[in-house]
Amino acid sequence: MLDVQKEWMDNQVRLRDEAGPKPTAFGTPFRVSDSGACIRKRTFSAFSAMESDEFSSQTYMAFEIGNAIHKSIQDALECDGNGWYFESEVPIDLTEVSKKVGLGIEEFGLSGHCDGIITQNGSGIKTIVEIKTVSGYAAKLAWRYMRGGKGGNDAGPKREHVAQATLYALGVEAESVLIVYVAKESDYRTGIKAGDIMQWEFGLHETTDYWNGQTPYDIAMGELRHFQYADRYYRKGLVAPAYVPDDNGDLVLVHDRPGYMQKGGKPWNCAYCNYNTTCRSLSQDEVSVDLIDRVQHAEA
Repeated sequence: MLDVQKEWMDNQVRLRDEAGPKPTAFGTPFRVSDSGACIRKRTFSAFSAMESDEFSSQTYMAFEIGNAIHKSIQDALECDGNGWYFESEVPIDLTEVSKKVGLGIEEFGLSGHCDGIITQNGSGIKTIVEIKTVSGYAAKLAWRYMRGGKGGNDAGPKREHVAQATLYALGVEAESVLIVYVAKESDYRTGIKAGDIMQWEFGLHETTDYWNGQTPYDIAMGELRHFQYADRYYRKGLVAPAYVPDDNGDLVLVHDRPGYMQKGGKPWNCAYCNYNTTCRSLSQDEVSVDLIDRVQHAEA
């Protein structure tokens, strides 16, 4: 009998293999969507390293659902220009943004496509729109503060999502960011239903109850430094050490990385990284990029 799931999965893998590594918006080594990723993964991506682990069928399906939801919201915003107009999938080059903000760090290549930009008619004031589809569990955490719970790092939008949106805002001199979460699953204990939408709008220098009082601008500055750190290894032909940001955005060197898709593996982002097997075959310290090639050839 025809196995539809297998046929679908095989087709997803084939399409991904044919597409190859997704180029950055302006051909830069680093992409804004890697905000929040470990420093090592950022160098893997910059070197266009081969992924050592395949996505699960659940992950591929999540991509399909996420892409459909993104397009649906973007189409809706493009059709309703009530005092503003909306542009979707806008390419933004942030290569010189470190100079603009006066960090005093060397220039490095960074770019990406933002989900959208809202521009007010007349004033020209811009707001970056960042859309995220989230699981029932992630929605529960994000909704907690809005429904009378306590704030903190586990409430409201994730740090890396704010960093991503704010970096785009710096690139086009937008004044605020609008983070939109769409629940793709229900969580009946908290009353969250699939399709529920929550949104947060922040000025770049606005102080909130989230992220230990840091502003979106503060978070973006920390993220720029993380990209700069990865770039220093990249320029030397090195894969960075396995430094993973914790919930506060501080880098922690991970000696024992969990297996791929290991249940309860910590850090969780190591367990779900598609470079997991290659990473675990290497020292937690910096290594030459040539060693990646040898590892990949051995796995082939």
